[in-house]
Amino acid sequence: MIRRSGLCVMLCAAALSWACRASAEEGTGGRAVFQVRELYAPGHFGNSYEVMGEREMRDTLAEARHWGFNRYADWFDMIDCSDPFASARCDLGAALWDRKKAHFRTAQALGLGCTLGITPNHVYVDQCLPELRAQTGDRIFGQLICPSRPKAREIILRNYEHLFADLARSGVRLSALSAGPYDYGGCACKECRPWILTFAKLCREIHALALRHHPGIEMHFIGWWWSAEEHQQFAEWVDREAPGWVKAMALHIPYGQTDVSNVPLPKGCERRAFVHIGYAEQAAPRDTYGHLGPVIAAGRIERTVAALRAHQCTGVTAYSEGIYEDANKALLAGLGSGQFRTADAVLASYAARYFGADADRAREWAAWLRAWGTPFAVDPKAAAEALAKLLAAGPRQSWRLAQWEAKTRLMGFHAAIGSGQEWPPARLAAADAFWAERERLDRQLYGLGPIRHVLNRRYTPLPWYQSWAKHSAQQAARAAKEQ
Repeated sequence: MIRRSGLCVMLCAAALSWACRASAEEGTGGRAVFQVRELYAPGHFGNSYEVMGEREMRDTLAEARHWGFNRYADWFDMIDCSDPFASARCDLGAALWDRKKAHFRTAQALGLGCTLGITPNHVYVDQCLPELRAQTGDRIFGQLICPSRPKAREIILRNYEHLFADLARSGVRLSALSAGPYDYGGCACKECRPWILTFAKLCREIHALALRHHPGIEMHFIGWWWSAEEHQQFAEWVDREAPGWVKAMALHIPYGQTDVSNVPLPKGCERRAFVHIGYAEQAAPRDTYGHLGPVIAAGRIERTVAALRAHQCTGVTAYSEGIYEDANKALLAGLGSGQFRTADAVLASYAARYFGADADRAREWAAWLRAWGTPFAVDPKAAAEALAKLLAAGPRQSWRLAQWEAKTRLMGFHAAIGSGQEWPPARLAAADAFWAERERLDRQLYGLGPIRHVLNRRYTPLPWYQSWAKHSAQQAARAAKEQ
């Protein structure tokens, strides 16, 4: 397996990286565009953060800090997990929670502020009892119970009491709690409507518990999937019932957009943004969540930083689902911290740091990488030829470079597969080559295990997948009958 260390960097590359940064700072004076640059890296779904050991995570967070992140956030996604505090068994829930505590300690040791994300009524699988289940629909799904039922509310508060106390015992000091009402979360029953206010009241109770174990912890919110009406209701309720309680709101940026909406915020609440770094330049055709290998969105992130700066946003939260968007981490943090003036300057420094490229070659790498922001518009044969010339210069080998080599091959196989409902042998062979490359990427480079939910290949944006899956199932059924 290729090592995922980003700390062992040759001195010449480091010197060039700093030179690129110093040059870029001429336009900003080195001043941070955003005071808060938070990396939200939830370990779940079998993604990189769920499987990383302590040293791998230390390397990942050290590199994130290098590019300009100054906060780290995680969320305990309880899907498929039983309550780790209910018994002494070392089951999935306990193992994942222990890993999160270790990652928080690592972030804290690196000088990063620590935020715990919560979706309050998302509970452990053994707590999702039939008589307590929330009413689901539209934006509302997951292992949810209804907080308007006294027993369910008691369970929810006890869960967070356990988490806050255990983090404190483990040496972790949270400085912020960040709550989202959806994905997973919500209840559509009559007693919980409007959900955004039931959610707000529940969060206030949870925050009071957090303060007992983490004095001074601030209350933040994530605006993912909120409606304009919900923002209005929430702001009015907070100003009336809990003035000054909400310190920051990371507002939602829909796919394909680069700015937050002009929604009302509670008085004194900082306007921040929740930036999805897990997809490429476009909303459609979509390259997201590593289904086609690494992603890059140099233009989108550069425009986003400019728009949010003009909108007087004070911070960003980068929504990350794995290390496949490593370049986007560098772009958002590098631009948001004021270390770099342009996306191209970030990418040149990225190539110098990780590929050992000199100044001229670093610019060539930056242009090659940037083109993959619209992967379906790239000629894979031409991209492979350009890559071969770059590789001939003898770049330093790393998983970061190997993943882009894999993407080039993946898009070549995708082009060979083409379209249509028929699956002749040549087309099947191209599809098999595609999945073999994906398997090498996931297992040998990223070190992933069972990949779940939106990261699973059933959610791939590839247009030929459904037809291929149907054909493969039919072939397997025929083969079973013939045995």
